[in-house]
Amino acid sequence: MIPSDLIDRPFLPLATERLTLRPLQESDAEILTQLANNQRIAERLCRLPYPYLLKDGQDFIGYAQRSLKEGKFVILAIVRRSDQQFMGVISLEKELGYWLGEPYWAQGYGTEAMRAFIHFCFHVLKQKELIASALVSNTASRRIFEKLGFKETGHKKISSIAWTGTRQSMGYALSRHDFISQYHAIERPLVWVVAAVLINKKGEMLISERPQGKSLPGVWELPGGKMEIGETPEKSLIRELQEELGIHVYEEDLEPLTFASYRYDTFHMIMPLYLCQKWKGTPYGAEGQALAWVTYTDLAATPLPAADILPAHRLADVLKERGIWSFT
Repeated sequence: MIPSDLIDRPFLPLATERLTLRPLQESDAEILTQLANNQRIAERLCRLPYPYLLKDGQDFIGYAQRSLKEGKFVILAIVRRSDQQFMGVISLEKELGYWLGEPYWAQGYGTEAMRAFIHFCFHVLKQKELIASALVSNTASRRIFEKLGFKETGHKKISSIAWTGTRQSMGYALSRHDFISQYHAIERPLVWVVAAVLINKKGEMLISERPQGKSLPGVWELPGGKMEIGETPEKSLIRELQEELGIHVYEEDLEPLTFASYRYDTFHMIMPLYLCQKWKGTPYGAEGQALAWVTYTDLAATPLPAADILPAHRLADVLKERGIWSFT
């Protein structure tokens, strides 16, 4: 399930416009139980008991944590970033699935979480195909699968621990090939941005918080920004670091490291990343943004833009080889 080169590493939470998808924690048990103890939710799922007790929630969290640590399955909490409200669960086991607490239905949260998670499954977890199913009567979930490009694979009868007998469900599937083809069927502008991996003498990396009023507010990211017409990536990055952090960097101190290529809904982003361990001046939030120096382990508690997840792991490989970071 989880590629072998990503096991025994920190799991890096995914941030979307409104949500964070992160590993389940023991502290989630009470609110998870409150939301899951709902007959309308249990009727839509196969494995959710009703009534749902606190022990059920605690057992499920333990199962999710073990599965993630062993690399078997990925089961994550869906959290609203604005107030850190736990809202539900999204997972990839044998099938792709999710559920949201009833107060969060019909607000676009399911689509938002699934869209980011599907991209993560294909491009980070390297899945070749995703399969899912929904009760024929569950029109909301069926619309989400269909909106996100899944194809119907036929009806089947399913049973549940929450009700007796069997009910009719619809199967769905989406291959990695079809996912990519569907994306390219719609023309999107190509946006070039550039970012710096600034590493201090303690081996810590500088990240900055996106301010309110911009997309992904409150999400932490690497410093950098959009390239202007006629700029090389290096010249653009030198300018951005001066504007954002008040530091000066020489081009000879920028080492090309890796790059990100990410499919957003309205544009396609290409982002070269440069390693930099030498600069003049002390970094500060010249545009009012918060800054933090972090290690690889710290990133497990720091929601990153989904586009940064794979490059962050690749960065960790390089810094581990150089004895700067470790995976523990």
